[in-house]
Amino acid sequence: MKINKNYSKITVALIAASVATAAIAATLIQLDAPVVVSTSDPANNAYKAKMGWISYKSSTAAAQYDVKAQILVYADGAAGSQNIWIARSIDNGATWTQQKITTSGGVSTGLITDPATLTTGTYTINHNKPNIYVAPVGVISSGKGADALLTWTSSDCTDNGNVAGDLAGPVSAQRINTVLHQPFMCLWTARSADGGVTWIKQRLTNGSLDTDEDVPAGYVKYTSDTASTGGFAITYQADPAGLKLGEAEGPGEGASGASVNPGTNVWYTFLSKAAFENTTTPFPSPTVVSDNTGVSAGDPGASRANLAISGGTAVLAYEETKGGGSTGKQIIYHSFPYATPDSSSAGTPISNPANSARRVRFLLQGNEALTDGGDAGALNATTKGVHVMLLWRETSLTTAAAASDVIMLRGIRNTALRPGSTGFLPTDIEPFAAAKNLSDPTANLGNDDNALAQRGVLRGEFAAIAYDRTPNKTQADLYQDTYNFFITRSIDGGETWSAGKNMSNITDNTIRVVEPRLVGTPGTIKLPVGTATADLSDVQNLNILYVSWGTETNAAVSVPGDIYMTRSTDKGVTYETVQLLAGGVTEQSEAQLRSPPDGKTLGALWMQRDATTGQTDVIYRNGTEGTVPDQVVTTTAGGGGGGGCIIASGKAPFDPVLPMLAGLSLIGLAVRRMRHR
Repeated sequence: MKINKNYSKITVALIAASVATAAIAATLIQLDAPVVVSTSDPANNAYKAKMGWISYKSSTAAAQYDVKAQILVYADGAAGSQNIWIARSIDNGATWTQQKITTSGGVSTGLITDPATLTTGTYTINHNKPNIYVAPVGVISSGKGADALLTWTSSDCTDNGNVAGDLAGPVSAQRINTVLHQPFMCLWTARSADGGVTWIKQRLTNGSLDTDEDVPAGYVKYTSDTASTGGFAITYQADPAGLKLGEAEGPGEGASGASVNPGTNVWYTFLSKAAFENTTTPFPSPTVVSDNTGVSAGDPGASRANLAISGGTAVLAYEETKGGGSTGKQIIYHSFPYATPDSSSAGTPISNPANSARRVRFLLQGNEALTDGGDAGALNATTKGVHVMLLWRETSLTTAAAASDVIMLRGIRNTALRPGSTGFLPTDIEPFAAAKNLSDPTANLGNDDNALAQRGVLRGEFAAIAYDRTPNKTQADLYQDTYNFFITRSIDGGETWSAGKNMSNITDNTIRVVEPRLVGTPGTIKLPVGTATADLSDVQNLNILYVSWGTETNAAVSVPGDIYMTRSTDKGVTYETVQLLAGGVTEQSEAQLRSPPDGKTLGALWMQRDATTGQTDVIYRNGTEGTVPDQVVTTTAGGGGGGGCIIASGKAPFDPVLPMLAGLSLIGLAVRRMRHR
């Protein structure tokens, strides 16, 4: 058949246009105007905001969860004199109420006499970066039942700032860190049983050990409006000789708790849900989980623990110096019923003892998230049985701050191989020889490839892991190379992984990626009796992933830049057009992302600093699923060139399906005309 060349050109052009149009995702998160949350402290110096969401019934008479609250915690006040603040919204972030949890920030400690050295000093009270756990659901009955837990460290080791209802702490025995010229920190907690409206404080420690790296966790389960179980727990590290300066391993602020003295241990305390809601019941004296008794040079010290609770099982993992004259660290694993913690236990080392491993994080899921009861040993099982996915950084090099790769190891339930297996037991964790290198394409732990800041999502047999990476740490340290943001995926329970996908594509060495974020949707929210709610947004969409990353100048003293975001609706196979979550002349950093189970709306916060005034605020921004804007422009990550991102701008929606169909119609018409010629 002879084809008319003119029609052939038209047809090819139309096909190209239709394919190009179809390649644009039909949906995009339409972002509302940002809202300033932290408006009450005159210092305007907000710090380290964290966020939790809860759906709850305001009474047992409510047929549905009639309150959906967003609870933010942050520090604010003049540097070195900060207090802890709560901000709460029940209208999807449109308006916020703020509440000052502490009032002693900026007040004198009074004269402290170190009981061990008799050193004396007077200091200004500062409340450090807070953390938060919020139960996902609740039912208010007799004024309680919607629970949230805060933790923070503070140079205040007295109860002088307590108010009516606060719980007394132990008698102070506060010591002084003569190296850093500051007092030892005490660990504090505050809890709410009414959805974040009121809070009760309690000091947990006496200052004889220097506390840091606190993590709150919990779980709740309802069977009716008035019947529920659950528990809440806190872990932290405590250093007998005081906080140490860091070793310049990364871009952090230093003295983060990563570098510890011999004899530093990980501690733990807990309350059942019933005891937690009885606000006259204090958290009990903490239990030491690890077993580091020696305080001489070369003795081990534990640090940077992570904690989560799944169905009543607590999983606790941390890094620990090897001791015995060995260099480097190893990863230690514990699991136990949340109300029966390990005590003075060596735990289970799970990383390669020949290497140095640090910065452990993990992902958990229960039996209900998997087929076959979550048991890979079930008859004709289709599940891999992965209940724990552990991630850490590891290197075979011995130099300080050496290039490291992201390593993954799994906890697998298989009752056929291990009767009594749950997927969480130390015996369920794979041997270190089975660990997989997720970040380095060559899987070479001794080269210059460096990855850090790993994050992840685990949903059934699907997992996605995000990290920052440079192939050339030596040059990146000299600011002659840069870091980009990558995501790798697995659809077979972590058996195999895709090549890392470069999400940021920065080629300009004056900019680098920081603070990667990868967030899945939370589980389906059900009524206490287990039936569906009337809110369609309460049904989990397992396919949704939210992604963001920040940028900063690639320099010895870095300056935060912009924050970018995107979303996937197919488990990371494709992504919506990348867009600017936060940008402009101000400095943006430390984004947090949250979504309801259906993944159709986004709640995001970040810290925003005005370089001219020095003021730093907590900013919140909502987004709702819509169609693609009418403008798509190529712009650079961080505004400095070489970003390689396609950034959406504009709010006017259009649906790419219509032009695609129109293009296909024209193709068909052209083909028909050719046939008639």
